[in-house]
Amino acid sequence: MRKWLWLCLTSLFVLQACTPANGPKSAAADTAASSQGEAPAGWEQTVAAARREGKVVVSGPTRELWRKVLTSFEQDYPGIQVEYVGANSRDFWPRIFRERELGQYLWDLRVGGPDPEVYEAKDRGALDPVRPLLWLPEVVDAGKWLGGIDGMFFDKDKKYVLGFVSMISFMAYVNRDQVPESELSSMKDLTQPRWKGKIAIQDPRGGAGLNSLEMLLEVYGEGILRDILKNQDVVVSNDVRQVTEWAIRGRYPIAIGLVPDAFAAFQEEGLKLNIKPIPDSGHSLSSGTGGIQVLNRAPHPNAMRVYVNWLLTRAVQTRLSGATKQNSRRLDVPVADPGSVPDPRQLASYVSSQAEEMLSVRQRAQVIARELLP
Repeated sequence: MRKWLWLCLTSLFVLQACTPANGPKSAAADTAASSQGEAPAGWEQTVAAARREGKVVVSGPTRELWRKVLTSFEQDYPGIQVEYVGANSRDFWPRIFRERELGQYLWDLRVGGPDPEVYEAKDRGALDPVRPLLWLPEVVDAGKWLGGIDGMFFDKDKKYVLGFVSMISFMAYVNRDQVPESELSSMKDLTQPRWKGKIAIQDPRGGAGLNSLEMLLEVYGEGILRDILKNQDVVVSNDVRQVTEWAIRGRYPIAIGLVPDAFAAFQEEGLKLNIKPIPDSGHSLSSGTGGIQVLNRAPHPNAMRVYVNWLLTRAVQTRLSGATKQNSRRLDVPVADPGSVPDPRQLASYVSSQAEEMLSVRQRAQVIARELLP
């Protein structure tokens, strides 16, 4: 009996001695780790180093739906704080350039779409490549992503500007309770005098507003773009929620530059929406605001790397897609918005509006908007 008790106690001590003590882990982190398969060599050491750094500094979309998910990293990796600042691309990058002129390197990464300022930051050496940071097995598995790993990148080098959302982006939406399709069925119809004073646009200096004007220029030509902006008394707002609400309430029943997550916020409030895209406005394959750019000389490099891989896991992409109603580029994440799902068989026919190759068109649309809009 004593011998048996001694063996049991000895076994208990051995088990305790062999149990790793790498700091606190949440249930969510354990679940994520099990779904990722065996962690790559050095991963646990990187997580431990990230906890010693203590935080990761992130700029991301201003909408609360995004903030909630992007800061949930703190629950999955206790001990690493997310310092989150919501900012539009048009405001964030000028701030970065000013800070760097003063020798300040304060940010780790940005979550947002690739506007012209992003490629300017790349050309000015302010970005580090994202691709070498991808590490977890489920993240680097090309079969998990629409178009493979190369398909995730919008820059010519296929390593700096990553997009994790994949959706058909529509140029304009209409409140169909006020404007039936029989009266407005094509983007060309927006030049009709009857729509003067009934169109609003999200600030086209960047984001979805610029993306829509770029595609309008690319598909329909400069004449139609100029006609709409010059003659239709288009109202501009830098607040996507405001433009969405105008469309829903009917104040401006036609809206250019809307995104699905803007609708989601109003649907959560119980509003019934009858906002539909103009049928011939869906030519663009876009990542919307679902992108990653990594700042060079990041102050928290280990926490940043853990965050990037965390964000691209199936569990977090499912969480984010469900909240924002934007479809993930991951093929194993449930569809959030059936109306904007790209057809994998027709990928070559879509225009990748945010790709670096389209930058000249994007910049031209930006110039025209600045010339004609107040």
